[in-house]
Amino acid sequence: MTAGCGEGDPKPDGWIEIRGQRVALEIVDTAPKQAKGLGDRDSLAWHHGMYFEYPAPGFYAFWMKDMRFSIDIVWLREGRIVDVDVRVPYQEGSNGPTVRPSELVDAVLEVPAGYAVSNGWQIGDRALFERVQRE
Repeated sequence: MTAGCGEGDPKPDGWIEIRGQRVALEIVDTAPKQAKGLGDRDSLAWHHGMYFEYPAPGFYAFWMKDMRFSIDIVWLREGRIVDVDVRVPYQEGSNGPTVRPSELVDAVLEVPAGYAVSNGWQIGDRALFERVQRE
């Protein structure tokens, strides 16, 4: 497991930069990792995020299964923000709300609640993604 996101190895899997703000990423690019997401964790550190990659654009649904904290969900397509759901709440003992983007997306970024707004992220902003090459 990665860590630039708070657990395990201190090196992130990748980085994303939006409006000059770099975020250390844990990349989840397999179905089991994507299904688990941030479930069963107590928090996500500021300046850290979870990045979901998809092989084809779609209207992917996200819910807060087994979550213990609220997050912002940033919907991406071809390296640009196409939608943002801020402060998506967790609901103890429930899957919470289900959210979907308003447009097709090929990646999704989860960051701590309030992070997107505090950094002024908006629809149309460029998101520069880079995967860390492991030796």
